[in-house]
Amino acid sequence: MPDAGGGEPYRFVVDETSFDFRELTEQHLTDLLDNFNDSLEELQEGYKVARSQSWYEVDCTDERKLYDVLYEGGTPKVGRDARLRTVRLMDKCPSWDTELSGRPGRVEVEGEAKEEAGSLGYAWYRTRHGHHTACVVFPVAHGRGWQPVSAVEGASGEPVAVEVFFLAEPAALTDFWRSLFLREDVAEPDFLDRAREAFPGLVLADSLSFRKFDGTYRELRDWVVDVLSVVQDHFADAVRKHAGKPNDVQAELGRHGLTLSPESPKTHKNKKIMRQRDVKHDDETYRCEWHAKKEGHRNRVHFSLPEQRLGGRVLIGIFVDHLDT
Repeated sequence: MPDAGGGEPYRFVVDETSFDFRELTEQHLTDLLDNFNDSLEELQEGYKVARSQSWYEVDCTDERKLYDVLYEGGTPKVGRDARLRTVRLMDKCPSWDTELSGRPGRVEVEGEAKEEAGSLGYAWYRTRHGHHTACVVFPVAHGRGWQPVSAVEGASGEPVAVEVFFLAEPAALTDFWRSLFLREDVAEPDFLDRAREAFPGLVLADSLSFRKFDGTYRELRDWVVDVLSVVQDHFADAVRKHAGKPNDVQAELGRHGLTLSPESPKTHKNKKIMRQRDVKHDDETYRCEWHAKKEGHRNRVHFSLPEQRLGGRVLIGIFVDHLDT
């Protein structure tokens, strides 16, 4: 069932139980709230981040509701600009479906019971049913990344544990999106759209197709994800570090368990063959001679050097069994 407003269920919710203001000085609390606001605002630029309708009613200390601190300026004290900005950003968040059947109100995170944990219950339910939903947390909250969350399902009385993703900064998004290829068993028609979320430092040519490999999508998907991960995370740095020297760049990238290299001098001498590495993207032509090899004789992912025309990003231009050499 889609959430209010149509479309697929929300991917991100604010975990209201993470607003723990105990033992924080005014300056420290203000700084942490500024960090939270920066992260939430950046996430809102690209995604819908949902929240509970009653998010401000949770306890942020043993004796104070979040409403008292953010709306009324009560204790513990926090800088006025920071708290009003939090209110404004949270008001921009849509509410997730409060009528969602089966959503638990009580969960356990890392063994700690969370009462009236609406958004955590929403994330648990959606993740339990195959639509992984990440929780955006206040910076002092529990662990980051994939954490076990347990809740009782139905009338069984038995807790069921799933792993829910927690993040406090947008930089963690790549880890979340990359994990979903396996966790949600992303199908071939959805691969490129998901990959554009998971690898924002890359540009993916529209012409890419798994059908140009020698093998099935299921056989090749996880290897391609590994290749894209290494190229985004390490290729540009290796090129810069070694001043583009191919042998040194190749050795650096080999430490990540993949074979990546440019074309050989012999291949370079044949202009007709080298033109097979040229890829048209947005009316510009890019040479994608660097490539990852799955096996010595078949299956390649070809990509360009970091391109100023692409804002320093790398074009992933060709999926192929093998080009002429």
